[in-house]
Amino acid sequence: MLIPYLRGMISDSIKWNERHGAKTGFHAPDAYLLQHIQRLSAGKALDLACGRGRNAFLLAAHGFETLAVDIAEVGLQHLQTAAQEQNLHIKTLLLDLDEPGVLSSEAPLDTIVCINFKPGKALLQIIPDLLKTGGTFLWTSFNELQVTINTFPIEKALHPNEFVDFFKKLKLVEYKRFVDETGHRDAYLFTKDMH
Repeated sequence: MLIPYLRGMISDSIKWNERHGAKTGFHAPDAYLLQHIQRLSAGKALDLACGRGRNAFLLAAHGFETLAVDIAEVGLQHLQTAAQEQNLHIKTLLLDLDEPGVLSSEAPLDTIVCINFKPGKALLQIIPDLLKTGGTFLWTSFNELQVTINTFPIEKALHPNEFVDFFKKLKLVEYKRFVDETGHRDAYLFTKDMH
């Protein structure tokens, strides 16, 4: 009998592998990330829950040494194939982000991006320690208003001001709620200060 953690990890992996396997082509990079790409700390970047890689492609094209992490092997395979075709060097890592400890070996990072994913507590707690001083963390995902539109799961939604004061080691540069072509979103931009 599988322990619940493994059962959850395997079902997430199967679900996302099936979704990525059924898709062709790539969506455009996230609009919020595109709008703020110049504000990110140049150097080594981590794309959390990267999916098929649309945002990793953007980071790599802007000169970031990019590590793309996801639970779905199929998505990472699509990413690697497309990266080679585009002559982009992107390192991939198959990882269940509910068990993020292995990411510590990739630190220190200059930039972390997290798009359309709500990390669990274990991952959120290590993000400040993964960043270099002066590093940036850009995070945007769907908020609770999206739940009523397309059955987006409430437990995956961001809520008003939910993480404004969450990180003791990071400084909030921007928090905003907005609507774009993908839906109702919340966005955060943090930096790791010298102090």
